[in-house]
Amino acid sequence: MTSPLNAVPAGSNILVDANIFIHGLSAKSAQCKAFLGRCSKEEVTGVALFETVNDATYQFMKGEAVQKGFCSGQAMKYLAEHPDVVGKLADYWVNAERLLALNLLFVPVDEEIVRSAQAERVSAGLMTNDSIMVAAMRKYGIPRIATHDRQFEGVAGLTVFSPSDIP
Repeated sequence: MTSPLNAVPAGSNILVDANIFIHGLSAKSAQCKAFLGRCSKEEVTGVALFETVNDATYQFMKGEAVQKGFCSGQAMKYLAEHPDVVGKLADYWVNAERLLALNLLFVPVDEEIVRSAQAERVSAGLMTNDSIMVAAMRKYGIPRIATHDRQFEGVAGLTVFSPSDIP
């Protein structure tokens, strides 16, 4: 079952998925933006994996390349083949810096998490990155996740908080 993102209890520890950063920092979701504001004010403790920061940065870069008309659907393939264009992109990094400036707790992924993620993939049918997040949540004792990804709803022991203002 999913609860509204604005219903995260004050004082909670909650893992934040990349899509929350993307929608909140790019102003596509007022609920995500407000939630990130709560994290900044320490009303809730937002926790993120460094891998999540990389994922969000990747998405910001891809979005900027498409928005500026450098490429369309195959943005990352195009950018990999045109490093001169990558050097012209800068807006994505502004959002990455904003993400890093949020008052979040960043946690590492270690071998134990990578190994235990396999059990999460088997039991819940999660993709690799999602299973890594769940394994990290279990290791660090974080029972809540803020995400717009419905995959997490089927994971035992997690409480999912999701924005309702994103289609």
